[in-house]
Amino acid sequence: MIVELFSVCDFAQDMMGKLTLVGVFDSISVKNFPAVHPLLSIAIRIRYTIFEQGKHDVRIEIKDTQNRELVPAFQSSITISAMNSDSVCTNLTLNLMNLKFDYETTWRITLFIDAQERANIPLYIRKA
Repeated sequence: MIVELFSVCDFAQDMMGKLTLVGVFDSISVKNFPAVHPLLSIAIRIRYTIFEQGKHDVRIEIKDTQNRELVPAFQSSITISAMNSDSVCTNLTLNLMNLKFDYETTWRITLFIDAQERANIPLYIRKA
């Protein structure tokens, strides 16, 4: 499998296999702490080959440099089946509302598929 896209943005949506992203970013500047961010979306596009059909477990973690979680890990599963070609893509979106940031740090957003780390991206929270 190939993670073709793994990004943080203002909004993400999957509609009939088409992934829409608005406002891709990697940092948030705030005036004071604690701060609340109204909406943060994580967008993922994964390509599977015909040999990877079946159920796959997905987990997304958001942890800081001290290994503290921003929110509990998101866990789900996807099933890849009935492929009409040699590969197929699946889109995943995770929309997080009213995230509270208590301090300046770098968060690491990590994607695990079948308990293996497949991708990670930073999210920088900085005081403006």
